[in-house]
Amino acid sequence: MAIFSKRQAMIISSVATARSMTIRFSGGVMADAIHTSWVASRYNHHNAGAAGAFVAPTSSCRRSISSSSRSAQSLLPTVQLLANTRSTTTINSSLTRRHFSATDGGDDDQQSSHNNNEEQLKPRTITLPNKTGDRNGLIRHQIIAEDGHPLRLYSRNKRKNGVETPDNIHQQRNTDVQRAVLLIHGRTWSSQPVFDLRTSDDDVKRQSTLQSLADLGFHAYALDLRGFGETLRDYSEPVCGYTTPRRCVADVKCAIDWITKRHKLDEIDDASDNNMSINIPGMESPTTINYRPALVGWSQGALVAQMYAQMHGTSTLSDLVLFGSIYDPKIIYPRKPLYDPSGALISGGPNVKKPPPPEVRNTDIDSLEDFTLPGTICDEAALCYSKLALAVDPVKGAWDELHEFNILNPALVHVPTMVLVGAQDPYTSWDAQRELFDRLGTEDKAMCVLPGCDHAAHILKARKMFVRAVAGFLLRKDEF
Repeated sequence: MAIFSKRQAMIISSVATARSMTIRFSGGVMADAIHTSWVASRYNHHNAGAAGAFVAPTSSCRRSISSSSRSAQSLLPTVQLLANTRSTTTINSSLTRRHFSATDGGDDDQQSSHNNNEEQLKPRTITLPNKTGDRNGLIRHQIIAEDGHPLRLYSRNKRKNGVETPDNIHQQRNTDVQRAVLLIHGRTWSSQPVFDLRTSDDDVKRQSTLQSLADLGFHAYALDLRGFGETLRDYSEPVCGYTTPRRCVADVKCAIDWITKRHKLDEIDDASDNNMSINIPGMESPTTINYRPALVGWSQGALVAQMYAQMHGTSTLSDLVLFGSIYDPKIIYPRKPLYDPSGALISGGPNVKKPPPPEVRNTDIDSLEDFTLPGTICDEAALCYSKLALAVDPVKGAWDELHEFNILNPALVHVPTMVLVGAQDPYTSWDAQRELFDRLGTEDKAMCVLPGCDHAAHILKARKMFVRAVAGFLLRKDEF
């Protein structure tokens, strides 16, 4: 058990300072270092209309608080919608479907086939939109999913003394390998406002999660799911313009494969496996560093990340972070009827004919609903978040087939996992978070509670705690 104790010490030293976080390890007890207040309320958090059940903690943890008196409407004036889609999208419908090939990527990477033994496939005539301009060096990657749909990935270069350095993916040494991590946004907003918020060009306040992780040496990427940000809605059958959990998982798989091949992490991981200090057939040493990409999902994106880990995790991921997960075993998402009143098949098969998704405009109030604690975010940051969110997502994403989330089962997650949550997150249930952690199918796990934070802890003034928590967990096996 000495190895396990050492890992705990590494996480403690990397993640928490005295009386600043509450951490629960798989082999230990929750150390309540803060006064936690939980909101016992019901909030309709899902487009499908399923209300989450939020249960107050047990008596030892219960603190009654009043709801925040500061509403999103009084926080900021109305924000003008920015709909400056500058690039057009053209699709040659005669082109055949093809798989992406993971070539080196830069701005708007276009993939091409390099297999001389197979028929060369003609690339698609398609360009994803750039809705927000340069944004001071935001790197855009375009990859093609297995069904031919283009996906948008974002990244940023590491800064040295305040100056960005080129991302040279070929100069990696096994003794000093940069780890890779993929970030998945939630149910409403693109990865741009969620993971790359900046109130200044130089991001001196370190508000961008992408930039902060890159500065720490990570190859950090953020994905726009279909119908969000700069990834277009997919109007082909059977999704018909909607965003579905299984389609999201397939797109995450595409992004993980692309990142793995781009940084040759599969080769590095194989080399590491061949030099394991403890080599048990069929088992990985608990102290061996796994160089596969890590996956971080936020809010409903955490459900997508958990679903991905259940289906593909052990062979493709090093670690999993479920941040602000809205997982609740008490919620069962209802199935839709198979047929509409006219008798047309609208659910349950590959030949469905769904009605067009609704075109519902997002509002400035929508963009501020995740900020619920007075004083946790400055007006400038909230205004920038709202402006950027509405620029990239003027229309609400159309989620469908949410019953696909019903397969979620923490016991089927065998990837090392951290459950990360704000202490005053109104969209999560304490009992659900605890059950999620307890039932995880891995002993390599940790739980971290960020004090004084609500649902969007990574954007608030306490965002450095979030970055330290994530980095500490991902680097817990590294030497220091």
